[in-house]
Amino acid sequence: MYQIKALTYRYQTEVFPAFDLTIESGEYLALMGENGSGKSTFLNLLAGFLTPATGEIWFEGKDLTKWQANTVQKKKFYSHLGILFQETDSQLFNSTVYDEIAFGPRQLQLAPEEVEQRVNDCLALLKLEPLKKRVPYQLSGGEKKKVAFASILAMNPAVYLLDEPFNGLTKETEKLFKQILKQLQQLGKTIILSSHDYVSIAHEADAVLLFTDPIKKYSTEEITADSTLYQQLINY
Repeated sequence: MYQIKALTYRYQTEVFPAFDLTIESGEYLALMGENGSGKSTFLNLLAGFLTPATGEIWFEGKDLTKWQANTVQKKKFYSHLGILFQETDSQLFNSTVYDEIAFGPRQLQLAPEEVEQRVNDCLALLKLEPLKKRVPYQLSGGEKKKVAFASILAMNPAVYLLDEPFNGLTKETEKLFKQILKQLQQLGKTIILSSHDYVSIAHEADAVLLFTDPIKKYSTEEITADSTLYQQLINY
């Protein structure tokens, strides 16, 4: 799915050291590390919102720069991705919850009845039916996150890039999000999310990409077998 080669990014200084990484199709990968270690930056790089300082990002066998080369390729690239920002206010801009969820499918130029079906399915899945006529920016933080999540589910992307998706959720909604993500993985979707709570995702993710120096990917089996590493992760 993704092939990362000698990737680095800089603001004024280098955010993280260069590293290589392969993310397989259907993988559930958690990003962990201290605040400022580069997790959100890495998600933005995968989404094509930032350009690497050095190195390459390949998606589905094609360099990301080629996916970004023109409007047609860029639209095709983003049709593969479902992106959930940590601050969901930045991605909610429609006048009703219904229209927010319908926006992506409409951009895909789906038939009106298909759009309606997808929206209604997502409203039901995330228990949002009572809110469908509400203005998104007037909702609570947790409700906004549910609407933002529904809006990407409605597009049925191949890859989910999620920045701290469980923050600000009730325990019930967090459990629902996790159930949906696991079901998506079982359907072959790729899940890449950042988290500060290893215990929360220990039974969900296949592996953890730990943003230390060097950046390294660990399977959950490796983490379970290494008490020092496990302690390090639960202290973030």
